[in-house]
Amino acid sequence: MASVEQPHSLKVLIVDDEPINRMVLARMVEHLGSTCIEASSGGEALELLGQQPVDLVLMDIQMPKMSGIEAVELLRAGCGPNRDVPVVAVTGDTTRSRREYLQLGFDDYANKPISLASVSQMLSVRRQAPAAEAIVQPGSRAWP
Repeated sequence: MASVEQPHSLKVLIVDDEPINRMVLARMVEHLGSTCIEASSGGEALELLGQQPVDLVLMDIQMPKMSGIEAVELLRAGCGPNRDVPVVAVTGDTTRSRREYLQLGFDDYANKPISLASVSQMLSVRRQAPAAEAIVQPGSRAWP
């Protein structure tokens, strides 16, 4: 899969306890011209988010020890540099609506299996964010 040249490369954190899911998402993100880092748990994601800025997080919901929901709650309640980074719930769970995920602190959600078109749309939305929104201000949400 050759990568697609994009005008603005994003740094995406992919969080999933299943290595194959991380690999598939990473290949899609890289194919679309962005870079990614990976975490295999909510705790590992929070550690990475406390150390380096990212533009977008793709977060699995059902993970052992700390769910994606718990990780987002802790992220939003904290004061770290990525507190307001856009987080997309990536899930196979169809029992919750998009509205419920938004109320839980996510900025969007995508059902598994996720398509290249869905990932492309998420990256496009983030790339089109005005420069002022790309710099996360305390207390503001970074998702356009």
